[in-house]
Amino acid sequence: MALVTLVRHGQASFGTADYDNLSDIGYQQLQQLGAQLAAQEESFDILVRGTLKRHQQSLDALVDGYGDDLREVNVISDPTWNEFDHRAIMRTLGNAQPELQKLFASDGTPQISPDDVMTIFLQSVRRWQSGAHDDEYPESWPQFVARVELAWQRLRDWLSHKRILVMTSGGPIALSAAGAMGLPIPNMMTINAQLVNSGFSRFLCKAKGSGDVDRKLISLNEHTHVSGRNKHLLTYR
Repeated sequence: MALVTLVRHGQASFGTADYDNLSDIGYQQLQQLGAQLAAQEESFDILVRGTLKRHQQSLDALVDGYGDDLREVNVISDPTWNEFDHRAIMRTLGNAQPELQKLFASDGTPQISPDDVMTIFLQSVRRWQSGAHDDEYPESWPQFVARVELAWQRLRDWLSHKRILVMTSGGPIALSAAGAMGLPIPNMMTINAQLVNSGFSRFLCKAKGSGDVDRKLISLNEHTHVSGRNKHLLTYR
């Protein structure tokens, strides 16, 4: 069996025009995780990442913290591990409820507090997940669910590598965890809300004859690298 470690990217720039960019704290979070993994002498046979800028920046920071040994490991870029487009989902809610549009600048930057942004975000996700408006979204909820499953199917080709690290986002991690635990998949947002930036979750995996991957969740949201003396690095968004 292979051990697959899904890592959530570091803190991005939530509530700004360029969300897809690590903050200084985000870089430090991944650098600290890399240093901890190196200190524990954890090795990885292959690295996989989504194609968003914050995924690349996060993996680079993790490698910087880990050191030269990880620089030699092959990196696979796979867009199926990307996050869903939260801005598109929020814009679609705004189109349906024009009174919300005044809360955002013309470039989509929120003009409200981060807490209010989160409230509207969760409202937007509930509408997206409802299935009643699938044709209004660039990627519908069923399409996102299918894409994350495809990400696991593609990973099947690499399971001969026994230790795999995947740099991804909260949505794919939460959806994968919900599925592994047998929870209703819309519950993934309950899990997602608890995920720490740079936290990691681990799955024991083996290939199934159908082309799928059998996965068992063995840890969720580990984040000791941003606790204790590094607790100032703990963020959720």
